[in-house]
Amino acid sequence: MQAYEHERAHSYEHSHRVFDFKSASLFQSLTTAATLGVFVGLVGVALNAVWFYRQTSWHVTATVAGLVQMLIVLGTVVLEQRRKRAIRRTLELAFLNHHVRNALTQMAMVSYISDPENQKRLLQDAASRVSEVLFRIANSADLTGLSLEVDLAGVELAHAGEAREQGDDVKRAS
Repeated sequence: MQAYEHERAHSYEHSHRVFDFKSASLFQSLTTAATLGVFVGLVGVALNAVWFYRQTSWHVTATVAGLVQMLIVLGTVVLEQRRKRAIRRTLELAFLNHHVRNALTQMAMVSYISDPENQKRLLQDAASRVSEVLFRIANSADLTGLSLEVDLAGVELAHAGEAREQGDDVKRAS
């Protein structure tokens, strides 16, 4: 039986809900965009009403309304980018914490294994796992390479690191 087969693996992994979005971040971004659109529209209507009752020329009204609406949109874009960076940072730290902690535990427990060849293999796997985790965090442009759902045990992660390092060695030798 595979670990965590019947339940979510970690508390920070979200179950699929509302409209079955794959990411809570996508739903929140869409909600923010819709709310912002309604808010900017209402601000535009309110500014037009104020300028109409003050009987100001149309070009002043259009310019001021456009500038106010643009400032609202730009402020929201900045806040949305900060939120996305915070989500990415949280996912990076969860990925790093999981794999490095497990590799260090494996290294600490290897002394209880009597077979020296098995000890050496387990130490190399743990070191490869840590190396690949650090490489992925440093070089990942998107978050798909940082998922804990794919390889909880880190076996594929360690082998991917070894394959990448062997490929680098072949390139250097050429």
